[in-house]
Amino acid sequence: MRSKLQNITSRLLAILMVVGLCVTNSSCTDPETTDSTKFAIFYAGITDIGPSMNFNMSGPTYIGGTPSDFSITRITLDGEVYDTDCFQISDPSTGAIKLVNTDNLPVGTYCISVSCISNGNYYEFKDAITVNMLAPVPDGITVDPSEVTVDFADIYKESASAQVKTEEGTHVHISKYEIIQEEGKEYFAISNTGKITVNDKYEGEILPGKYVLNLKLTTEAGAGIYENAVTFNIISSPLTLTYKPASVRVEKDQAYVSGAPILKGSPEGLTYKIKSISPETSTISIDEQTGIITLAANNGLEIDNSYNVSVTATNQYGSKDFDNTFVINIVAFINPITQLQYANQEKIQSVAFEFGPEEVDGDELTYSFIDLDSRLADKLNIDGVTGVISAKKGNSIETGTYTITVQAKNDKSEKTSTFTLTIAANPNYFTYIRYGNNLGLTPEENYADQFDYDKKAILLAEKLTPKTDIPNGRPVKWEVKILNTTALSGTTISETGELSFSENKWNSNYGVSVLFVTATVGSGEEAISKTIPVFIRQNKDKNGIFVKYTPFAVKMNPSKGGMVAAPVVTSNGTTVTDYTTYLMDYRRDFYYYSFIENHVDGIQSVNGSFMNGLWATYYKAIGKTPNYSARAPMSYYDNAQNLSQPLGYISNKDLSVTINPGKWKDSEGVYANGVFIGRMSFVTDGKQADLANDGTTKNQIFPLAIWFDESF
Repeated sequence: MRSKLQNITSRLLAILMVVGLCVTNSSCTDPETTDSTKFAIFYAGITDIGPSMNFNMSGPTYIGGTPSDFSITRITLDGEVYDTDCFQISDPSTGAIKLVNTDNLPVGTYCISVSCISNGNYYEFKDAITVNMLAPVPDGITVDPSEVTVDFADIYKESASAQVKTEEGTHVHISKYEIIQEEGKEYFAISNTGKITVNDKYEGEILPGKYVLNLKLTTEAGAGIYENAVTFNIISSPLTLTYKPASVRVEKDQAYVSGAPILKGSPEGLTYKIKSISPETSTISIDEQTGIITLAANNGLEIDNSYNVSVTATNQYGSKDFDNTFVINIVAFINPITQLQYANQEKIQSVAFEFGPEEVDGDELTYSFIDLDSRLADKLNIDGVTGVISAKKGNSIETGTYTITVQAKNDKSEKTSTFTLTIAANPNYFTYIRYGNNLGLTPEENYADQFDYDKKAILLAEKLTPKTDIPNGRPVKWEVKILNTTALSGTTISETGELSFSENKWNSNYGVSVLFVTATVGSGEEAISKTIPVFIRQNKDKNGIFVKYTPFAVKMNPSKGGMVAAPVVTSNGTTVTDYTTYLMDYRRDFYYYSFIENHVDGIQSVNGSFMNGLWATYYKAIGKTPNYSARAPMSYYDNAQNLSQPLGYISNKDLSVTINPGKWKDSEGVYANGVFIGRMSFVTDGKQADLANDGTTKNQIFPLAIWFDESF
């Protein structure tokens, strides 16, 4: 299937399906069209399904007049016309399509052409949708274990994994492993050796529950589907319980029924009960199975009184009380809703937006989308209380026109409003800037931008030019911010993003330094900005010792942690192998530079800084008064009896660096998104005590940077 598509939005429509299109140009053919008005539809497609996989696909988005009277005009199998009733238009007015009875469909690539009417004119879109029907994988392939049960708190641990295996003697070789998942919900990952894990790079929230995975495996026989390959059962006691809305107004003596609450936790054995109601009343009850709260009619509750309901949720893994989780306020009268109107909207790609209903009346309304297009799922949000619809800056809603229906209702009546949302291309949109590296690390996009230099003259003569997909002809503003040392104080950046170092200094105290480079394309609300770190290492020894980590700037997911490979240490050019006399530990100065506003830059002694908070958390955990000038939260030797206790440490065996999982976050649970560079000290005579004595050893270096981001 060709990958460069025009006028097509690729989005998944079901948890087991990936979207795609058959052709590289989806412009319509219109043999009976006399209207010259631009018109195009944007159908999602599916690909990579196996026998017995059925699905329902919503109708297309479009540009131009509203389409209707959809029909399938042609189906091809591997380029030849094919007769089958497995593909059907389920709703001719919207163009919704379903695929049924696939058990006996031949393996191959199906392309579906559709026609429709718009503004009284006939249009045909040839090969608008692709279905890639794959055969089952060969015998002899298994997943061990077939079911993984893991506590929610442990989903990123090594034990939360499964392995694709081939039975001995089958001679099956798997060259490519893939998981079929809904786009935007890539909860799981698979390595190039077939190891399946929870995806620690997923940016959203993975909830407890059972997840059954289908795999796409490529062998010598081609690609095949392994249905129901493995089940991940993520378990948890009740964690959070939310009613939306959490507070309601109810007319005196009228009945009220809440919506079902949203529980974060396992559903097995889940029950609800009312813990307390304040002030007490017997007229409020809860459904034990659903958690729905009911206020009886003719309840006799007085106007202007409020009733706070506390709920206990219990499942087979535990129980938790949720105090004052729902409030009922008694009022004299609730107005019914008689009108609801949203205006058609035109917005720009990747720009934040929000809008509410233009006309609405009624009290105590709740808003919701009706059959929201799957391509907008998790990208377009609606406030259930105000009806305000929004998308965040940097959203990935594709260009095109979407038809959206919103329902507003209260206990007396309900109304719906249907409108269009058109997303126009942002002329400033781009996805990356990269400088690469001079360490031979490939592919370069997988590594931080990093460069090392053996001599000052080489650094001063260097020019670093960025690679980017910034659109040609757009105005770009380049900025560079010099951070942790004065080593790079002479760095400049040109109008094309080229970095120069002609005035920089050279000193053995510097080691690794970092620059933040920002490219801003355009201006105003349509401007797109991206910031990346660029790391520079001056390869200057300290008292004859040079510590060389490769890479020396390491990407790290703070929630999962990880390990930095051991360095090569040389003493006057000779490789050091005796780590009983050469010792190294983190020491005193720990610099942090954040990409997000709610984390303050600076070392651990700076009040209110991100590092200051990490130090406080460490000392609280061990029951001691914080010492903000101490090394302990990053020291091997201060935590040798419990190495899961510090934020991280340097191994005394090989000088590899371990970052412990779940430690690098603030008091609100927000993980690090920035660069950490810590000072290290070393001795060559085996005297461990001197590592912490600035008066004894002057062997202090900055050989390593760690770039934290939860997307890694």
